[in-house]
Amino acid sequence: MPNLRSLHRIIFVAAFLILVASSFRLQSHSAVNVSPSVATTPEERGLYNLTHNPYGMMLMTKQMLEKLPMVWESEWKSRVDSNDPDSIRQLAFERYGFNEATWDNRGGPMQMVVTDKGMMYQNCMLCHGGSVPGTGQGMIGMPNTELDMQTLYDDLTKLTRYKPPFDLTFAVSRGRTNAFVFSLELLRRRNEDLSARKAPLPMGDYKDSDLDPIPWWHLKKKTAMYVDAGTTGDFARPIMQFTMGEPSGEKIRSWENDFKDVLAYLKTIQPPKYPFAIDANLAAEGQQVFSKNCASCHGTYGAAGKYPNKVIPLEVIGTDDVRLKGLTKEFRAYFNKTWFAQNSSHAVEDPKGYVAPPLDGVWASGPYFHNGSVPTIYGVLTKEARPKYFRRIGGAKEFDQKNVGLKYETLDTPAPANLAPEARRRIVDTTLQGLGNQGHPFGFRLSEKEKWQVIEYLKTL
Repeated sequence: MPNLRSLHRIIFVAAFLILVASSFRLQSHSAVNVSPSVATTPEERGLYNLTHNPYGMMLMTKQMLEKLPMVWESEWKSRVDSNDPDSIRQLAFERYGFNEATWDNRGGPMQMVVTDKGMMYQNCMLCHGGSVPGTGQGMIGMPNTELDMQTLYDDLTKLTRYKPPFDLTFAVSRGRTNAFVFSLELLRRRNEDLSARKAPLPMGDYKDSDLDPIPWWHLKKKTAMYVDAGTTGDFARPIMQFTMGEPSGEKIRSWENDFKDVLAYLKTIQPPKYPFAIDANLAAEGQQVFSKNCASCHGTYGAAGKYPNKVIPLEVIGTDDVRLKGLTKEFRAYFNKTWFAQNSSHAVEDPKGYVAPPLDGVWASGPYFHNGSVPTIYGVLTKEARPKYFRRIGGAKEFDQKNVGLKYETLDTPAPANLAPEARRRIVDTTLQGLGNQGHPFGFRLSEKEKWQVIEYLKTL
């Protein structure tokens, strides 16, 4: 039968957004959906669309953001500086994992589009906009490894005094989202033309799974999207799945040209350069080790580099299987009947494994594996360096230059039951469903010297 926790979640989201919209007289999308005259190429229009046009429904207002400290825990409330007008905004950004926008966003974060009426719509950078490790510079296309959407929804629920009848989970761990089940729950409430259904379709026994957002600069190399290489063909319509918060299927379909331009922009994004010193001799040695042991799956780099788009069977890769098996055949088959697949797009209905990702910019995209269960590249190569329980030290700017990845502390036990939910989500528990850190044993056979050589080479990509 369907996963009831996911069902309850989507019912709450719809009800919550309708509540907010009715309370604040939601403005129409058409009022701001105007491209500037300076945006003349598809790539320029795509960037403008991402940063200025709201797709879907409003999440909150700037006035609500200012009131959120009313429902924070006492230790967070105590950090509000009444003498600093920007104190609440800065603390809210820290609490929910937001970044300063890289454009004039009326004081709103990169993760939202703010209209001239103060309405705040979540955008694609909710998951795919973050801070470059080591520098803290905001970047579109960088995985948002600090996002805590669950805390934001919990706080908004308390603030509006709307009490859902069910426990809701958007993510178990900070920096991750259960994005695919959210997409599934939205689509099962749509007809094939995306118009609303009276009753949701059954989608089999699907499972929740925390996912680590992927870097957008990989997209230009991909022949199939997602960690299971589950969608092939033209990506423009599939990336529109998360606009389904908009009630009108006709309006969603009308945005297709906008998203063709968005896709064109996404394919221009380049990975950030490693901001620290690199040992050139060690990196050159590492390139040789990498070519011999890693390139057949992850590709080669430089002017003549090639990426194989290779799917590794689950029995070979051995990583957590919930993402692969938890998204059902029923969902994949129904996707192929809908408007999203009525061009050259196609969902693979029986995927066999996970695709080995490109590794350019890998130094900046920790934590690792599709569920973010391994904090460093050294941990990817070394089984003993994968903590069972860990907590990040500092925010997205902090960086472990030696092991390459997150700065973290290893914990001996899971999060205490009496810990506040926001603090509990900062602890990654790899024993939980979908967060296993097993598999990818290929680095285990390398010597310690070879591992450090490979790590130094990966800094150059």
